Amino acid sequence: MSIGQRIKQRRKELKMSGEELAKLLGKNRSTVFRYENGEIENLPLDILLPIAKALKTTPQHLMGWDTDEKTENPITNDRVSNNRKKLMEFVQSVPDDQTELMLRVMKSILGDS
Repeated sequence: MSIGQRIKQRRKELKMSGEELAKLLGKNRSTVFRYENGEIENLPLDILLPIAKALKTTPQHLMGWDTDEKTENPITNDRVSNNRKKLMEFVQSVPDDQTELMLRVMKSILGDS
């Protein structure tokens, strides 16, 4: 399943329209449908995090890295270490206008350019 398919599936599970998701993201409806239909394949982190937050899931789930069932707060998964839980909670709390800065800081710490 693609990222777009997971976005659409989760949106429908929440009984949310494409227009509602678009409003939450500050995008237009056609952009959301382009995400869902795979026309925009490589979602940048600064949009992936807000989509996950709006859909009450994690970026890991949307990327297909987490095969566990979605919950209202997937961070509570017992198999995730406490430090990873804290890190994911922190990342999800970063305001949209600061995500790019946070990404640069994290890449700098990890030595990734």
